[in-house]
Amino acid sequence: MAKKFGRFLMVTAALGAVAAGVYYCLQNKDASVDDDFDDDDDFDDFDDDLDDEDAASDADRNYVDLDLEKAEEFKEGLNAAKAEATDKIVGEAKEAADKVGEAADKAKETAGKAAVKVEEFFDDDDSDGSMDAM
Repeated sequence: MAKKFGRFLMVTAALGAVAAGVYYCLQNKDASVDDDFDDDDDFDDFDDDLDDEDAASDADRNYVDLDLEKAEEFKEGLNAAKAEATDKIVGEAKEAADKVGEAADKAKETAGKAAVKVEEFFDDDDSDGSMDAM
């Protein structure tokens, strides 16, 4: 009989714990859902907050008119400046190319003279007919 009474107490305690857990979950379920919705309420009323502040600042706002004629004149001026700069750069590039060509011709001439001097230096035959170079 002691075994049956012990089992009865264990089953009763287990059922009581399960009942208490279910009761606790049901009580706190609604509270946690309400807390989640309260956090989102802060973002719902943006329009109401801005209407009060913007009503006074709309009168102070200045707008700039677009002047398309001035924009076209400015664009034409930029195109003219671009063409002028391009012409100047092309002219300077041609001058630089001419100077490089002249320098190349001088270098070719100098290299030819140097080749003649080196050939004379290593030439075996002396002009006086002696064999001193050998």
